[in-house]
Amino acid sequence: MLDQLSDEQLMATFSQADDVNNQRVFEILYQRHKGPFFRFIKKSINNDQDAHELYQELWFKIINNKGKFNSEQKFTTWAYTIARRLLIDQFRKTGRMAELTGIKTTADDELVNTSITAPENEFAAKQMSKQLHQTLDKLPPEQRQAFLLKHDADLSIKEIATITQQPHEKVKSQYRYAVNKIKLALEHFI
Repeated sequence: MLDQLSDEQLMATFSQADDVNNQRVFEILYQRHKGPFFRFIKKSINNDQDAHELYQELWFKIINNKGKFNSEQKFTTWAYTIARRLLIDQFRKTGRMAELTGIKTTADDELVNTSITAPENEFAAKQMSKQLHQTLDKLPPEQRQAFLLKHDADLSIKEIATITQQPHEKVKSQYRYAVNKIKLALEHFI
């Protein structure tokens, strides 16, 4: 029955300190989101050890701040906001904070169709995957985060803007620039 609840309903249950279902509720939330949360952190930081530490810290923060969760907002928006703040703190500690600033946007057009056709054979698929990962690693952090939150976490541009505390148009531009760079890197596979 708990498996049927939304993330927000699970968090409402989880935030009740004396609820007997707390451990099971946490396990459900963890299983639902462990992959996307970890991929977001790992691809944002590009360091396995730091990614594992930040991932654990994210879940500790979720547990310790469960009483602060507002059930009117989406759980994923709240959790990714925490994850992004942890990343910012990590970048500050390591002197990489400059990577998160300074992206200028000039275009204001709408996003175009971003679908890329899948290659026909396994070798080409592996090569395309390798190229995609290399391209993602080379993206500026804000563009990489916008792309990952949109595709890995399946969040809207509006939700990403809320998480990153940036204007909607800036996030839309960051996402569009990331998509254009990825399409350019993968164009010989199409």
